[in-house]
Amino acid sequence: MTIDEDGSVLVRHDTPEGATVRHGRLDRAVTGRLLAQLRAAVPGPDTLRAADPGAGRLVVGDRCWSDGTDTPVPPAARLLEVLAAQLLRPLEYGRLPLAVLRPDSAEATSGSVRPTATIGTVGGGPAFAVTDGGRGFGIGRLPDGGSLGGSDGEAGLLPSAVALGTVQGRELFAVGAADGAVQVWDAATGARRYGTSGGEGAQVVAAGSVQGVPLVFSGGRHGEVRAWRAEDGRSLGLLDCEGAGATALVHAGCGGLDLVAAASPDGTVRVWDAGAGVLLHRLVGHTGPVTALAVLPLGDQAVLASAGQDRDIRLWDLATGRCAGVLAGHGASVTALAFTELDGRPVLASAALDGTLRTWDVYGGTALGGRPLPGGWPTSLVEVPIAGVRMLAVGDEHGRIRYWDPRAGTVSAGCEPPWTSGADRAPVNALAAGGPAGRPVLVAGYGDGRVRVWDAPRRTGICTVEPDGGPVGSVAVVSVADEPVLVCGTVSGGVRCHRLRDGAPLSVPAPHTGPVTGLLFADAQPGVAPVLVSGGADGTVRVRDARDGSALRQLALHRGGVTALACGAVGGRRVLASAGRDRVVRLRDLDGGQLGPVLEGLRAPAEALAIGTLASRPVVLAGSADGTVLGWDLVGGHRIADLPGGAAGIRSLGCEELDGETVVVAGDAHSTLRVWHLASRKLLDEIRLDRTPLAVAFGDGGLCVVGADGPVTL
Repeated sequence: MTIDEDGSVLVRHDTPEGATVRHGRLDRAVTGRLLAQLRAAVPGPDTLRAADPGAGRLVVGDRCWSDGTDTPVPPAARLLEVLAAQLLRPLEYGRLPLAVLRPDSAEATSGSVRPTATIGTVGGGPAFAVTDGGRGFGIGRLPDGGSLGGSDGEAGLLPSAVALGTVQGRELFAVGAADGAVQVWDAATGARRYGTSGGEGAQVVAAGSVQGVPLVFSGGRHGEVRAWRAEDGRSLGLLDCEGAGATALVHAGCGGLDLVAAASPDGTVRVWDAGAGVLLHRLVGHTGPVTALAVLPLGDQAVLASAGQDRDIRLWDLATGRCAGVLAGHGASVTALAFTELDGRPVLASAALDGTLRTWDVYGGTALGGRPLPGGWPTSLVEVPIAGVRMLAVGDEHGRIRYWDPRAGTVSAGCEPPWTSGADRAPVNALAAGGPAGRPVLVAGYGDGRVRVWDAPRRTGICTVEPDGGPVGSVAVVSVADEPVLVCGTVSGGVRCHRLRDGAPLSVPAPHTGPVTGLLFADAQPGVAPVLVSGGADGTVRVRDARDGSALRQLALHRGGVTALACGAVGGRRVLASAGRDRVVRLRDLDGGQLGPVLEGLRAPAEALAIGTLASRPVVLAGSADGTVLGWDLVGGHRIADLPGGAAGIRSLGCEELDGETVVVAGDAHSTLRVWHLASRKLLDEIRLDRTPLAVAFGDGGLCVVGADGPVTL
């Protein structure tokens, strides 16, 4: 890991599978804190003595610390380990506030996209679909490979998974994308049926009623701001950011207009009439990313406050779009803004990474006062009434929420999260206030991915929403049919909606928060609907009605990501098998949701799954990244096979009963196909191919193998 003077960070992580390199930028507050702590840990004369292989080593200018010597790496430098982990695995680590570390927006969080393929039917005949590493997809006939359509990289869809299926007599084609989107077409006609848009990374959200309709607005590191119906998640259109993305969002009703303001990474702030979708102002003046916005309605007028990494707070007259004042005084990036009132006059409150809280007179544009916040960086602010007093809730880097009374200048205890240990602490990245009349409620989004709802006056928890999509970066509250709803955006690009009173998820067709890694159709059975199942690098499996795409359930199954899916029937019920980077295979009743046995023993993550039968009993097979194929009895969960292979990972897997005998076919990344007799575990054949076998299936003409260059029949 290297940190340059300007805050640029580079992390390189070498593993047997290859090197991962990530870039980002640190706020100056981080390097300032680190260097101040290191001044108290001056290295001794033995610093450069050779340390144990693999020991930690820290170099700052001409100073050096090495574990295993008389001058080990000081505890203060462990901050660097947290920084490296957060940059390498942003969906798993959120120990530091999002404001202090900005990953390079051009880098994907989940690696490259590999080619994939599937075999099914189109127009009543055998067919295949194949992707070419995220650039496009094609559909072709079997066995001759004649084209039936497709796309290329210009289509704007970067496919990472494909599926062909027949649903109640209709042939469908599905594509999962690298941004988490899933799109479905009629395979015979090419007409689009339904789909979800993808996440765009580091989502920020705002919410409010526009012309009487409760809406959610969301934006990411790039692209446009989206408007959604809060009731059902239906997309209503885009607010044009000219592709610049959004780092902060705010909604306000002012002078009969519903306004939405979005700040972009280049410091520009755009303001729209949300009801008409018309851009009203493009506000320019900041010299760095804007990370905080707040709106003060003033009758027919409104004031917008904006602040960020250039340390200045700018006030804007939203009637004219002119800058009404610049408030200077913070010594580091501003993390949060909130309007309140003192003695009948509007006041702006601000928090920054210099560790201070400040107040400003809105009309006069002058500083009123400030105070340090003991114990860490303040990260978030929101006004909340406590016992009839306008208090400001302040979240900090350690997950605490304290109450600040600007009139008295005092900070008192607030909501303390129930951390099990200091190592579990995560920052409060975002705060929002709302709830039923007479019951002030705080919504807090944390770096550990959780959202906690607090009874503000009592300082007690109401409910907790578990993580899905990495650290929470933004929260909002909106009323839907008189029911308060919380909305949150995550660093991976996901937007989630939950009922405020109990945290129950609402049926919003949100995308996966990372690349789609598996897709399959399961046709209808008596009493149950046909479904489309998708697995993602975000570790979730999402089940949708295959007819219209409506969300049925979402399952968090595999830490680190889903790598393969398969579906079969047991006793007339559909059973889903999923594999993940956690090196287990999980079984679930697809219709009832009950869990089956967890299948363990994989020595590497499974990259292909198949369900078949052996002696009339259902079995599940998993082909792993180490080239082996393991098999289990699907009902009992006991191991029934361990089929060795080469060193290359399994890319395709098939299980078929031929003449009363079960045959397993496994294709690996070195273009080798192996055929096994499952009952005896005997290798029947080993075939070298001229292509990597991405999908295999038995047909009337023999064994069909599909690679990136098309099909071949053996």
